[in-house]
Amino acid sequence: MLLYKKVSLVLFLLIIVSITKAQSDSLTSGVYNLENILGKKLQGKTSTLSMLNIHSSTLEPGKTNHPPRALMDREELVIVSQGSLTVTINGNNKILSAGSIALIVAGDEQSFQNASDKLVSYFVIGFKSLSLVDINRGKINGGSLLKDWSELIVKKTIKGESRPVFDRASSMFERFEVHATTLNAGQESHQAHMHNEEEIMLLINGNITMHIATNNYHAVAGNIIFVTPGILHNLTNTGNESCSYYAIKWYSSSVIK
Repeated sequence: MLLYKKVSLVLFLLIIVSITKAQSDSLTSGVYNLENILGKKLQGKTSTLSMLNIHSSTLEPGKTNHPPRALMDREELVIVSQGSLTVTINGNNKILSAGSIALIVAGDEQSFQNASDKLVSYFVIGFKSLSLVDINRGKINGGSLLKDWSELIVKKTIKGESRPVFDRASSMFERFEVHATTLNAGQESHQAHMHNEEEIMLLINGNITMHIATNNYHAVAGNIIFVTPGILHNLTNTGNESCSYYAIKWYSSSVIK
């Protein structure tokens, strides 16, 4: 009987540890400063992702991040924050300046190099969907994408500017949408709203106040904003100059629009 009680207690503790770990692995809505996170890496699970990994890297002049390699189980978004980064996808090179973005679909061979004489810094946002990866879907919908900030189409708005990047299926998602927004000082992004999709925002420059439910968060360039589904949110440019940020959303089959 005593042995049975001990075994039961051990099993109970293991269940509690497992539940606690699962909860701690799940990302919650908020503003994240990578500099304040252990390892300078934001990593966890979400309601639609088995893994979300966001980190920043810096390359010294002449350095390469790693030999060319293909990731078969995930996609990555790369956003340059400082300097000029040479991105090589399947043997093709392109130099991306600050603010530029790359989508690397699963199965494409990639590497990054700093061919300049100054430091280059960039963010890497890695996704693993709960759905199975579909490499062929990624290829037939355009494959990997390299867009310099200067190449993005600018749409003037009454509040600033909008720059669509892409809105299409990918190897990881049935619909994947990214755009960049520039807000003039004092402007709101939009009325507080909610949607069924998770959303990531990466602040490129400026100072904002992010409103999530009843909480207000101050955010600066380089901060990551994550918003879970079904929660009211918007942001206000509370700085003295314009601010710019990337907005990233992905859709499951049940919410394709």
